[in-house]
Amino acid sequence: MVYDLLTAPRRTLLVRFLRLAMRRLPILPAALCAAIGLPAVAPAWADSPVVIEGADHDSRRAILELLPDREAPESLFDAERIAEEAAARALAWLRSEGYYAATVTPEASDNPPSARLVIELGPRFTFSEPQIAYDAEAPNADAARAADEAIATIRRREPARAAVVLQAESDALAALQANGYADATALDRQVVVDHASAEMAARFRFNAGDLVRLGGVRAEPGSVLRQGFVDDLQNWRTGDIYSPQALARLRRDLVSTGAVSLATTSLAPPDSDGLREVVVAIEPAKRNAYELGVSYSTTEGAGVQAEWTRRNLTGRADSLTVSGTLAEMQQGLTASLTRPHAAGLGHAVTWGASADREQLEAYTRQGVALFASVDASTHLRSATSYGARLSADEYDDVVGTVRDAIVLSAFGDWRRDTTQFTLDPLHGSITELRLEPSVSTGDETLGFLRATAEGRVYETFSSNDRLTLAARGRVGWLEAVTGSPDDVPPDRRFYAGGGGSVRGYQYNSIYPKERDALGLTPGGQGLLEGSVEARWRFDERWGAAAFVDAGTAFDDWSEATDLSWGVGIGARYNLGFAPLRVDLAFPLDEDESTADFALYISLGQAF
Repeated sequence: MVYDLLTAPRRTLLVRFLRLAMRRLPILPAALCAAIGLPAVAPAWADSPVVIEGADHDSRRAILELLPDREAPESLFDAERIAEEAAARALAWLRSEGYYAATVTPEASDNPPSARLVIELGPRFTFSEPQIAYDAEAPNADAARAADEAIATIRRREPARAAVVLQAESDALAALQANGYADATALDRQVVVDHASAEMAARFRFNAGDLVRLGGVRAEPGSVLRQGFVDDLQNWRTGDIYSPQALARLRRDLVSTGAVSLATTSLAPPDSDGLREVVVAIEPAKRNAYELGVSYSTTEGAGVQAEWTRRNLTGRADSLTVSGTLAEMQQGLTASLTRPHAAGLGHAVTWGASADREQLEAYTRQGVALFASVDASTHLRSATSYGARLSADEYDDVVGTVRDAIVLSAFGDWRRDTTQFTLDPLHGSITELRLEPSVSTGDETLGFLRATAEGRVYETFSSNDRLTLAARGRVGWLEAVTGSPDDVPPDRRFYAGGGGSVRGYQYNSIYPKERDALGLTPGGQGLLEGSVEARWRFDERWGAAAFVDAGTAFDDWSEATDLSWGVGIGARYNLGFAPLRVDLAFPLDEDESTADFALYISLGQAF
């Protein structure tokens, strides 16, 4: 006998069943059932009046979850209608679970009006060996092998569930496409049920089409982006076999520029060489973007950050950004021009200039800078960024010999990120190494090397992603190549303390204070920091955190163990795109100049 049980209506019913959350209801005691005249079986779902007899407990519960909301019947006609509707749904589900010999008998009574189902499951059918066939020309050996492996998830003697058949067909089609057959389609399948042997055989048919080789890439409409820029986005060599991953990366690289809000890909007909051009239909993003952010902490005060971006400035998805910061401890203005993928796919080139002022406990600085960099995309798991910066700064309220400094510095940054969401990671790790060789002149002339290394780990333990443990460690050191490390400009030395460091302390307030008494430039030659944080999510919106931070800046490694400690608790509210963080931190050092607590309010996790 041949059953067409996987047609669209039944597939929709199956998907609905798989997605419904299980609702748990107590089972009525037998004495109570007898008292009200009902059989001693599991009760119906609260929104359905149907009672089920027969079958096992799990099957009854699953069927009840499928039944629609219905009021209790008021007449025999209502009861019959509800019972017949329930029977059709129950039979469809039973067959999708392999009970092809099951019977479902709808029953209705008049006094009082009630609906029930009487179910006899019969044997549960199992799979026989699946089969696969191709119309027209079969695919090459690699693609055929991949499709065979995909349908091998249908294992002989396992329950003949419809969901397994649907998934196997989907996986086989994806395997054909992943091996170059972009036009592959699934044809009508046959599900053959043998009642004599209680087995079900799945027979799949596909039209693989021709092996596709990729040509160039073209964007539509063509007036949005320059063709030269679109050509640079091609991540395959002309003539390569079609790959869904290559087209997915093309779409991602386009959308990540910010100039495009939507990108979809299709293949043009073959050209004279048999190559298929990739056509990207794009929807331009708004040319102007505005951003506004606020933050507050009792140690760093209130701050406002504003940003304006002009997108797709010259048709190369480039952007001009002007940003400003107005806060109690920092004020600044920055203008930058970014050209995505200008240094290769996933690597943007940025030029910019800035003017800013800092008013910290250790020093006051005002200066201007020019900078250029090649920045790796955050989508890349492992990548390197590099660049250079020329700055001219003046320092006030600072001890030491450095009042003016002109610094030419370069940097190289290697980062590996296995997390999925940088603003609120649940799993994975981040490792970052950074080297900054610099030459400084002005009041003092010297060359120095600044190096930092940081690692972060995130692990979520509960099955529902409720509890996440996060930890981080950071170490830094600067070494004078020529001159003395005491003459390194104060903003290039190391400090600890603040919302992104050791919470509970003033920003950049932790460093060897004896340097002030000795008349030396503030800050440490080395840095050591660490944090451990437990994050608990109560529901989709609210959460809480508890944390321990430690850190110090020092001049000698023997002083690195003299850590300043901070502990605290926090609340989290999920805004959808990032968590709102409110932390209350308490410093553990006995220092009269330190407040009893510090409050931090900002977007994103602390690390």
